[in-house]
Amino acid sequence: MKRFLLAVLLMALPLAAQEEKKPEPKPPVTVQKLFVLKYADPQNVRNLLQVFHANFDANREMRVLAVDATPETMAAIEDAIKRLDIPSAAPANIDLTIYLVVGHESENSTGGAVPKDLDGVVTQLKSAFSFKSYSLLDVLALRTRTGQQANTTSSGGAVQNGNNSAPVVTNFRIENANIGSDGASIHISRLNAGIKMPVISGGSFGYTDLGMNTDIDIKEGQKVVIGRLGISKDQAMFLVMTAKILQ
Repeated sequence: MKRFLLAVLLMALPLAAQEEKKPEPKPPVTVQKLFVLKYADPQNVRNLLQVFHANFDANREMRVLAVDATPETMAAIEDAIKRLDIPSAAPANIDLTIYLVVGHESENSTGGAVPKDLDGVVTQLKSAFSFKSYSLLDVLALRTRTGQQANTTSSGGAVQNGNNSAPVVTNFRIENANIGSDGASIHISRLNAGIKMPVISGGSFGYTDLGMNTDIDIKEGQKVVIGRLGISKDQAMFLVMTAKILQ
């Protein structure tokens, strides 16, 4: 009996060794392809194609998208690119206008008169807040291209203190802006506003830092209050934005 068990054990050893030495599975075969896009932004297409298990490299300047994928995945990616790279996906310019409107507890206000085309916005603000008057501190214009970063800086606004004045320094930056499928809505990603606002303290100027970070959805032509920033207990700044698509 012992001899029989020993024989079985000796026969099993080579089988165990064979199982341990099984070769590792080979990595899948991949193919590489370079797509030259006519209309769509390569970076935007790359972001959409992340649902596929593949490697992508986008170059906006050359308008190309390099792809490394299995043949089956490559066929699906090629079909998706044909559907995405269409004339309606061509980059467009977007003009953004940002108004710095200040609400005051007193009738005497810093800044100029609010433009007539913002009357509707001021009416809404008066119904929501108790400020007695509103003034326009500055206007910033920012032109961007769909899918691209943009920023602008202004020091056009100023706060008066007798014969002295101090500039309002404003910086706006967006990560990107894209047009919705309806052709009229605009999504702005990571809007960053930084404002150095002069405040009068003890008869002299000091500065307070105001800022906001947000995503914005806006319809072309609409005037939208995108933020309220507190300046002091009796003043607040409202950021009003309007957008226009330029094909």
